[in-house]
Amino acid sequence: MKQMKSAIWSLFLISILSCTGANNKEYDRAVPVMEEASKFEAEQSDDNSTEIITERKVIKRGEIKFQTRSIQETTSLITKNVNDLKGYISSDNVYNSDDRITQRIEIRIPADSFDDLLLRISESARKIDFKNVQVQDITEEFIDIETRIKTKKELESRYRDLLVKAKTVEEILSIEKELGTLRSDIESIEGRLKYLKDQVNLSTLSVEYYELTSSTLNFSSKLGKAVVMGWKLLLGFIIGLVNLWPFIIIIVVIIIVALRISKKKPTKM
Repeated sequence: MKQMKSAIWSLFLISILSCTGANNKEYDRAVPVMEEASKFEAEQSDDNSTEIITERKVIKRGEIKFQTRSIQETTSLITKNVNDLKGYISSDNVYNSDDRITQRIEIRIPADSFDDLLLRISESARKIDFKNVQVQDITEEFIDIETRIKTKKELESRYRDLLVKAKTVEEILSIEKELGTLRSDIESIEGRLKYLKDQVNLSTLSVEYYELTSSTLNFSSKLGKAVVMGWKLLLGFIIGLVNLWPFIIIIVVIIIVALRISKKKPTKM
C-alpha cells in the first residue's frame, strides 16, 4: 500500500514539473524579443547623445507700437514690404475710439528678413511708443527631438524585423503592441518638430499703429454728442414727470386745500 502511494505522488510531481517547464519555454521565447529591442534603443540613445550641434535654432518674435500720419498709407506700405519679403499677414484688426484710429496686425516673415522688415516699419513711424524683440534659443530641444525621432524610427524598423521572425502568437501580439505605441510616439514627436521648424523658419512680428483725429473734428464731435445727450436727458426728465402725474395732482390738490383752510381761520387779536 505504501509503495502504491509513493508511485502516485511521483507521477503527480512529474506532471507538474513538465507543465511548468513548457510554460517557461514559451515565456523564454517571448522575453528575448523585447529585451533585444530595449537594449537597441538604449545603445542608440547613448550613441546619439554625443552628436555635435553645428547650427543654432532660434525663434524670433517682435512687437512695435507707433503713431502714424495716415493709417491707410502705413497699411499699404507694410503690406507691400511683407509681400516683397515673402511673408504674410496672419491677422488684421481695426479699432476706433474718440481721439484715434488704431490698427493691429500680426505678420509671419522669413527669419532672415525679420530685421529688414522691422527697420522699414520703424523708419515709416511718426513716433515710436515702444519696440521689443525677443530671441529664444531652442537648439538643444531641436536636436533632442530629431535624435529621438531617428532612434524611434530605427527601433521601429528593428521591431518589424523581429515581427517577421516571430514564431508564436504571444510574440506577434507583444511586438505589434510595441509597434503601435512606438508609431504613436513618433507621430507626436514629429508634430512637435514640425511646429518648431515653422517657428524657426517664420518669425512673428506684431505691429500696432494709430492715427490721431484732428482736434477741430474731435471738438465738434464731442459738442454734437453733448447736445444730443442733453436733449435725451431733457426728454427723459419730461417722461419721468408724465409718469408721476397722479402724484403731482394729489400734491397740488393738498396744497390748494391747505391754503384755503388757512385763509378761513380767523386771525387772533
